[in-house]
Amino acid sequence: FDKLNPLKIAGPEDIQQMGASPVADQLSTPGGVFTRLLQYAFPLAGLVLFVMLVWGGFEMLMGAATPKSKDAGKQRITSALVGFLLLFASYWIAQLIQIIFDIRFLGI
Repeated sequence: FDKLNPLKIAGPEDIQQMGASPVADQLSTPGGVFTRLLQYAFPLAGLVLFVMLVWGGFEMLMGAATPKSKDAGKQRITSALVGFLLLFASYWIAQLIQIIFDIRFLGI
């Protein structure tokens, strides 16, 4: 099955001499999988935050005549900022857990 494993990268010409890639080594543990997912999750969360802030600002500008639409935009911006603060706090709590318990799952 090693010959069919997509996580093995062919370095030498002989397939028997090739070793596991660094990605395969990282994905062999649950902490490694979690670390790999977080490399994509945090930038994606930042993109969602940006979109929600722009959407809320646009909603406030377009609905300036009606208080209902203006309040909806404020609520959207507030929710986006609270979500960002929760994400930021969870990241730093995870950092503290890594330091205190010497567990590596965020890739530091």
